[in-house]
Amino acid sequence: MVCVFEISSIENSEFKRLIQIISGDTFEDLHRIIQNTSNFDQSQLASFFLTDDNWKKQIEISLLDSDKSNKRVISMRKTKLDEYISEIGQKLVYVFDFFNERYFYVELKEKLMKTDLKEPFVAYEKGNAPSQFLINDLENPEVETIDRDESYKSFGDLEDYYEIFGEMDA
Repeated sequence: MVCVFEISSIENSEFKRLIQIISGDTFEDLHRIIQNTSNFDQSQLASFFLTDDNWKKQIEISLLDSDKSNKRVISMRKTKLDEYISEIGQKLVYVFDFFNERYFYVELKEKLMKTDLKEPFVAYEKGNAPSQFLINDLENPEVETIDRDESYKSFGDLEDYYEIFGEMDA
């Protein structure tokens, strides 16, 4: 069976991908096609999270292998999509930047009764993916940055602090 996933981003409403992948492929295979279509550096850490209908994270499917005792973190390499993905409308969050909590929404849109798919592919592509790292966004003219002169502002003398807030009890 072929799964059709829609990938979208809250950072760029124009960004949308439809990916077709065999349900017996692994989460790592889905990870790779998302990375490729987004032009991301594949050496960076990423994880899928199974979510409820309100996109609340539940179980992590990580690129890193975890110890067997942690039942809430599963390996991407060892886990097939059909072990956790079964219903149309099922939602995942794909975190590609852990430090800044940046992610894509991933939703199963359709299941096709095809068996002739050789490898995952992008069936539809619209818009550019957001930068993988926020530092790349600094080159974007639409991103507002603070001038060096504005980064430090004096808030008055310490005596003014005591006037406003009073003495601190120890």
